[in-house]
Amino acid sequence: MQTLALLFALAGVIATAEGACTGPNTRTMPPPGAIVVDATGVYNGSFKTVSEGVTKLSTSTGDHTLFLMPGTYKEKVIIPQLKGKLIVQGYTCDTTSYASNQVTITHAMAQRDVPASITKNRNDYTTTLLLKSSNVKVYNLNVANTAGNVGQAIAMKVDGANYGIYACKITGYQDTLYANNGPALFAKSYISGAIDFVFGLYAKAWFESCDIESVGYGCVTANGRTDNSNPS
Repeated sequence: MQTLALLFALAGVIATAEGACTGPNTRTMPPPGAIVVDATGVYNGSFKTVSEGVTKLSTSTGDHTLFLMPGTYKEKVIIPQLKGKLIVQGYTCDTTSYASNQVTITHAMAQRDVPASITKNRNDYTTTLLLKSSNVKVYNLNVANTAGNVGQAIAMKVDGANYGIYACKITGYQDTLYANNGPALFAKSYISGAIDFVFGLYAKAWFESCDIESVGYGCVTANGRTDNSNPS
């Protein structure tokens, strides 16, 4: 009887695990044609790092999709200029909330770590996720720069035009989110930091239903407006 009870208990655990990620707002399978990244390498035809997946994106003018399976990817990722639109999707049990995100891209680098010989675009070297291409939509990713209170250390930078960042969790300390160009929409996302952690020079950025949290003393925003003609 004890053995039978144990079997029923195990069956219940398995059923609960399988049922934990169901419903209309789940995204657990890549769409047809997507480039798939899976840190475990289990998914057939996938790549183990996000950077490797990025190199496989098409150079055509068609739409591109990059799908990330659950995991923590410890790397710096640069999305280069593409000819077509790009969608980046993270595996999630609830597309409507960053709280259910299961994909994290993280690294730790601050300005102090950049060689002094590099004098141009130093912020780019610290950035965890650097979006150079225009027409990019990002869904359900955690993006972190864990350098801490040691100076400028950017988690995400948008450097092209026409961005949509949805249900993402963007964390850092100083200069977490660099909205350099745009326009850019951030919706249902979480952004944290302490010193000017939402900043930019030229972007028109709109934040819709976002949670913005200060984790230390300092200003939330800093823009680059020098006169009324600057849209920052």
